[in-house]
Amino acid sequence: MDITEISDRMEIEKLVTDYATAVDTKNFQEFNNLFSKDAHIDYTAVGGIAGNLQEIIQYLETALDHFPNYQHLISNISLTIDGDFASGKVMCFNPMQTKDDQVFFLGMWYQDTYKKINDQWFITSRVEESSWSYNVPTYINAKPEK
Repeated sequence: MDITEISDRMEIEKLVTDYATAVDTKNFQEFNNLFSKDAHIDYTAVGGIAGNLQEIIQYLETALDHFPNYQHLISNISLTIDGDFASGKVMCFNPMQTKDDQVFFLGMWYQDTYKKINDQWFITSRVEESSWSYNVPTYINAKPEK
């Protein structure tokens, strides 16, 4: 592994961490600095929508209002880098609290593609893949894979 690949890996790891921070601080406009302008994002595996960057920002600005507290804890970042393109699989543990103080947990993977544009990495595609869930209220549409 050469210094360029080490640098690229660190930059992409920071990118996925910055994504989790943006979601958890409800700073969805920050997505404009994390995703390419033509990005496709798919949250349907856990009951959300799929769409382009602006559709997803608009969706999250209202959809997550139902949850006063949540966290996206990421790890196991597996990356394959090929020049200015990369793909990755990122593990996410997502505890969430409802307005009536119920707490539930989601385990998921992000299946990502990345592109380096003008020496900066961006997420070009993010697809959530459900792994497991626990204690999800019946009125929430989270569908774990079997």
